Amino acid sequence: MVSILRYIFFFSLIFLLGCKKAEFTLNFNLEKDVTENYNVTYYAAAIKGGLTVQSVASVREGKCLLKGTTVLPTMVDIFTRRSSFPLVLIASKGSEIKISGEGNDPLGWNVEGDKINEELSAWRLENLHSLRENETDSVNQAVRNFVEGNRENPVSTILMLCYYNREADENGYSELMASLKGEARNEQWLHILARTDQLLHHYSYPAGLESLVMRSMKEGADTLTADSKNPIFLLIWQSGYSDKNNMVDSIKALGKEYPDSVRIIADIFADIDSVAWKNAIRRDSLDFIKRFWAPLSLADPTLQKLKVKGLPYFIVFSPDGAQSYRGTDLSEAMTRYRRLLDGEEEDSVTNL
Repeated sequence: MVSILRYIFFFSLIFLLGCKKAEFTLNFNLEKDVTENYNVTYYAAAIKGGLTVQSVASVREGKCLLKGTTVLPTMVDIFTRRSSFPLVLIASKGSEIKISGEGNDPLGWNVEGDKINEELSAWRLENLHSLRENETDSVNQAVRNFVEGNRENPVSTILMLCYYNREADENGYSELMASLKGEARNEQWLHILARTDQLLHHYSYPAGLESLVMRSMKEGADTLTADSKNPIFLLIWQSGYSDKNNMVDSIKALGKEYPDSVRIIADIFADIDSVAWKNAIRRDSLDFIKRFWAPLSLADPTLQKLKVKGLPYFIVFSPDGAQSYRGTDLSEAMTRYRRLLDGEEEDSVTNL
């Protein structure tokens, strides 16, 4: 009986020691007037899966000691309902992370414990005003400034996935993500961040152009194929496009500037109304471009593959078929297309 109890004690001790090794500690040392509960969320990562943990740091008179459990390194978010952005930090088993600062806003706190957390903290404090005011353009620019000077630093990966507003600048997001290299592209960081919609490892870049076949007016169906020598300008729109006249004038201007041998232009009418499509292309007299029709609109498989986000939408393909520009700005698309026609070098947003 005594022997059995010894075995039970021994294995229980091993289990407890194992659990202890899988812990990390957040040590809050704030001003004494800070008494508040803070949401703490992280993914308790293990070799075979894990689970999301939602905890509370109950800070009383500036003090709190919160323990978390994880086998693998994980990202921790600290925030309140009032937070525009969370305080983001990286924790590993055995980590002792010190959190200090003034006020009750986590964005304004300082984090110490290792180089990555200290660099994240320094960036956040430097851009505190933009983060608190949720100034999208300023925050995106601050992330860009860091990434461009630290392309191999995993802090760049963290900033991109946690603070960069992808919807506001999809082209910029794609270009910066594609520019990361070295340790910043290490697969472990992808698992740590646990953001399956944005992970570099799974990030679905907009498809390049090889060859697409769609309905057309003249032949019933037509093909648009990447040209190894010349770029392609693709315009996607639907009935009710208020700036269509400007689009038509811009295409006609390109027709006058560049000969047929170098320019390849096509448009896709993404609307169920075939009558409106036929009437529109008869009136605009753009006889020198390819005209396609996608009656399923954004649900069309080709448009989904190209990741068209809305209408109107403009895509410029480099000669190798990679997307050099994608977005809603006709002027910017025209500028990019002209640069490619003139032989200027342009990085594609799809290179990885």
